[in-house]
Amino acid sequence: MKFFLRIIRQARKTWVGSLRLRMTAVSVGLSLVAVAAIGGFLSYTIERNLFESRRNEIVAETKSVLGTVQSQFDSAINSENVSSIESANSNAQAAIRATTNSPGLIGYAILRAPGQTTDQTMTSSSSIGFPLTVVSESLRDAIHNDRTNVYYQSVEVPDGSPGIVAGANLNVPIAGRYDLFLVYDLADVQANLAFVQSALIAGELFFVAITGLIVWLVTTRSIQPIMTTAATAERFAAGNLDERIEVEGTDVSAKLAESFNRMAESISGQINRLATLSTLQQQFVSDVSHELRTPLTTIKLAGSMLFKQRNTFDKDSARAAELLNRQIETFEELLAELIELSRFDAGAAKLELEPVSPATLAQSCIDEIAPLSREQGSTVTLFAPGGHKPADLDSRRVRRILHNFLVNALDHGEGGPIEVWVDSTASAVSFAVRDHGIGMSSVDAERVFDRFWRADPSRQRQSGGTGLGLAIALGYAKLHGGVIDVWTEPNRGACFRLTIPLGGAVDPISPLGLPPIAEVADA
Repeated sequence: MKFFLRIIRQARKTWVGSLRLRMTAVSVGLSLVAVAAIGGFLSYTIERNLFESRRNEIVAETKSVLGTVQSQFDSAINSENVSSIESANSNAQAAIRATTNSPGLIGYAILRAPGQTTDQTMTSSSSIGFPLTVVSESLRDAIHNDRTNVYYQSVEVPDGSPGIVAGANLNVPIAGRYDLFLVYDLADVQANLAFVQSALIAGELFFVAITGLIVWLVTTRSIQPIMTTAATAERFAAGNLDERIEVEGTDVSAKLAESFNRMAESISGQINRLATLSTLQQQFVSDVSHELRTPLTTIKLAGSMLFKQRNTFDKDSARAAELLNRQIETFEELLAELIELSRFDAGAAKLELEPVSPATLAQSCIDEIAPLSREQGSTVTLFAPGGHKPADLDSRRVRRILHNFLVNALDHGEGGPIEVWVDSTASAVSFAVRDHGIGMSSVDAERVFDRFWRADPSRQRQSGGTGLGLAIALGYAKLHGGVIDVWTEPNRGACFRLTIPLGGAVDPISPLGLPPIAEVADA
């Protein structure tokens, strides 16, 4: 069963994917219907004409034979010479044999009509092998009811061939009424019809085959430019921006090629301009970030000195020194994140893998933010059903991701409890951080990884922040070949989950012992 299902699926795929096959199949199917209808009509017409021609010939010959035989009886028998009735019968049979010349005559018979009383009777006679069974009572009744015309009936002769039996009524003087029957075999007509039908079928099949071949060739020729355009478009989409279609002629195909080439030129130019702009932008960010390090270092030293001596200043100057020191730290963090983003944009970021225990790594991150969690009044709990075996990770970057998750959870958790989940399988390791704070709408969740974007810019953040943390976290996750999933609802908190494949696993979201995000969120 599976084998046949596979064949059906493959046939369906081939049918759907091949315009040439569909066009040819439809054309062949319609041609078959057309030639079948025409061939059937021609076959019926030829069969009818052959039958009517032979029938008319047989009826005419029967009339001729009837006239000859009737003349024989009329001239040989009279009321004064009654002894010659059997001799007249013999002469009549000889006249029948001499008069009939149509092909297919099987035999003849002169049969006495039933229900008569005459002075003399003539013995019914027939030729050798005459098939008396083909003479039906209905035919004899028709002859008795109309004694002037010749009647016929289509029959099947003993050898299985079609035939015609023709009959008429004879008036034998003194002996009364007799029925004359002639039986003809139509095997030759049937043979001619079979030959004509075979020729028609052969011609129809040849016509259909030629039609299919012509449609196949014409369709191939017609769709070749489309196939060429599709193949060129595939290569163009793969990054070969120099791909173009050779233009030949001035027909529709040539116009299609010209349109594609113009479109490719336009897209290629736009891509090159955007690439140049992106490169300049990345270079600008990188240059500015690096150039700012020197003055920032000087400002940081000066700010540190002022911050250490703030106790000797008046109240307003001390407050200004504290604000200056805090903003310098924020600016330094922003500068570091901009440099990190420039590395991602330039494709220069590389992993520094080392064996790390995921559960231990998560616990150390929790310990790092312990002062902040106490300040916020939140309890951070680790659940680690797995993740105790060492895994090859970039600990610095994973630590940065978890730190970002935790800080965001504390900032938006409204002082509620925070759960950290760690689990792993042979193919993946996963970290999740769940808070019970204000959460976000689905629209906000779609933009949460955008650079410099915040769900609520007016909200006071205790930990500072630049709006680049989740964007950098997503970049770190992709660098590992992993993903970050987000679950959130307004006033129900949020859950961020990082999943990283291990050992070259293809599917980074393999089923883990870690509960699904929605279940974690409701835990």
